Amino acid sequence: MKKVLVAFMALAIAMTASAVFAMGTSPDKTSASAPTAAYPYLVDNFENGNITENPEWFVFDNIVPTVVRNTRYQDGDQSVLKTIGEYSLNLKGSTSSWYVGGIGCVLGIDASAYRSVEMDIYGSGENSGKVKIELYDDDNGNSEIEVNSAWKPTADDLFLAEVDVNWTGWKHVSLPLSEFKIEGGGNRVWDPNFAGGSGGLVKMQIISVAFTESGDVNYNLDNIELGN
Repeated sequence: MKKVLVAFMALAIAMTASAVFAMGTSPDKTSASAPTAAYPYLVDNFENGNITENPEWFVFDNIVPTVVRNTRYQDGDQSVLKTIGEYSLNLKGSTSSWYVGGIGCVLGIDASAYRSVEMDIYGSGENSGKVKIELYDDDNGNSEIEVNSAWKPTADDLFLAEVDVNWTGWKHVSLPLSEFKIEGGGNRVWDPNFAGGSGGLVKMQIISVAFTESGDVNYNLDNIELGN
């Protein structure tokens, strides 16, 4: 009889522990995650000649993205000229209210080991445009980014940085993630890993804004990477 009672009590304790674990709280993204992607992580260098695969970029509003040959873009920093390939992405558009449009791609990677965004930018002059980089980190463990009416995440983090492209020719730009502004309703920590069912770094967007209320943007991007 004592053996049966002990066995029953052990089963009850095990069931209670399982129930508590199942109830849990929000995903714990500070725990160990899946292996991180290799360093550096190349988002795109446009050497496949398109924006429809590896990765597929979506386009919104009045920006016009065109993959172009770099033969006509040969001025600027000579060290950068050695790293660009055959193609880059030209982004061009006009606006009457500052904002022009943007492009974006879905990533879904563990990017927690990376500490910067790296890219080569070709400026067409003093007012080539403002480039806004947006990184979306899944914090509520559903691999999606829910947004409000202002397009800000309600349960996840949005990391933002901005570059004023006011030069002519190629220039390498390095943006430390520690200097990115954080918005949204997430945990306000750079932790785009797979812990707790998180989708990691879900997507990247690149937004174009003119220097003047009514104006144009015109610049090229190449070798977009996550760096250390």
